[in-house]
Amino acid sequence: MDTFQETIENTVKNLLVKIGEEKDAGKIKRDTKIKDGLGIDSLDGIELISALEDIFQIDIPDSNFDSSLKVGDIIDLIQARLNSAAERSQGKIDKAGLINSLRVDKSPLEKINFTPYYRNIESGLASKIKIGNKEFICLGTNDYLAIANNRKIKAAAIKAIKKYGLSMCGTPIVIGQTDINRSLELKIAEFLKQDDAIVFPSGFQANTGIFQLLANKDDVIIADKNVHSSLINGCLLTKAKLRFFKHNDAEDLKLALKGSSKYRMRFVVIEGLYSTDGDIAPLDKISSLAKEFDSFLVVDDAHGIGVLGKEGRGILEKFNAYNKIDLITGSLGKALGLSGGFIAGKENIIDYFKYNCPMYFYSTALPAHIAAAAIAAIDFVQKHNDLRIKIFKYKDKLFGALKNMGYRLSASETPLFSILFNNSHQALKFSKLLFEKQIYTVAFIPPSVPEDSPRIRILTSAYLSDKDINKAISVFESLKEDYAG
Repeated sequence: MDTFQETIENTVKNLLVKIGEEKDAGKIKRDTKIKDGLGIDSLDGIELISALEDIFQIDIPDSNFDSSLKVGDIIDLIQARLNSAAERSQGKIDKAGLINSLRVDKSPLEKINFTPYYRNIESGLASKIKIGNKEFICLGTNDYLAIANNRKIKAAAIKAIKKYGLSMCGTPIVIGQTDINRSLELKIAEFLKQDDAIVFPSGFQANTGIFQLLANKDDVIIADKNVHSSLINGCLLTKAKLRFFKHNDAEDLKLALKGSSKYRMRFVVIEGLYSTDGDIAPLDKISSLAKEFDSFLVVDDAHGIGVLGKEGRGILEKFNAYNKIDLITGSLGKALGLSGGFIAGKENIIDYFKYNCPMYFYSTALPAHIAAAAIAAIDFVQKHNDLRIKIFKYKDKLFGALKNMGYRLSASETPLFSILFNNSHQALKFSKLLFEKQIYTVAFIPPSVPEDSPRIRILTSAYLSDKDINKAISVFESLKEDYAG
């Protein structure tokens, strides 16, 4: 055995002695099983992964580790990760090689001679959208309540343009914050029954700006495995450990919290309404666990706000959890029909973000006309539970019809759901067939979704009519053999 491997083996065995039941390193062999031989369960496994990452300065994805492994498997895994890191550090590439490497693999699209992405839309959102001089029934918009083209809300934006112009051309901390922008922040805080809020140019910026201010290397972030990419990117900007718990599984979260007591702070991260499945987080159970384990709870309710609750206040209204979360993030670009994102919470936290979050104070402020329209949109959302009833009704009708036809669907509780496919090719091909029938949807394929569940997402917005839903059902009926095949 060379010195390098011997060092790894001794280090691993000494660590296993500390964590496992066997206290004699000499009795630990390469074929000793982690669970059966050393009594290391999933909770101990989290501690083991964290320690190995710290010692060897490598990343060990949770998917590469489980309690059925043998000691030798762990040693080999560490050596492979170290070798891979060394090879990457020694690799050289010239500028031309770098430029040539920056290519998108479009072969799946070329195989079906169809590109569903970056379509040129020749109209605004309405009961139909226009693409290539043809009208399509749109089942893909996030504009749940048909606000983006609402006459009164557009009028509020036009009025603000006449007063403030198109932009303040500056960051909020310098000159970019108008009085109406501040009014929007206070409106959001009031709407969600929080102390204060700040508004970002996008929801992505809001989510990426959270954790680098709150978490450090002594912390762990425990996130639902289905949280949005923006949250994951935000987590990765910190030196905190990132762990995942099974989707909407409060018991698995409890295990993760129990097994992470050594950290300075535990952050729990979830969504309210999940953006590709359409299911809702069990916020009552999760918030109780966060309180029990003194953890900091962050909820992204980008899709829930405007959709859940009689007044559209989202997941917090559904569970009456206004005082049970620490931060809530959201988007102005979903049911509020605009663009931008926000963070709301306790006054001192929001004030800290205003003076320390680079995504906020280094970005040109949200234009005042968007802020004015957002204030009008929040008022509209609160008053129009009839539209929420409508889109839930349409979803139930379309979802039920597709299920009866044999389509495999996500377990949705909301007007958003997905048709699931076995592979990306099937999802892309089916999106082409729908497009040819003038039904506009979007295929979600890896890495946007897990490898085993490419999908077409469906959203029944308030733009639709009974006639549109019936037409969509008819099209899916005509294509069900293609789906089955």
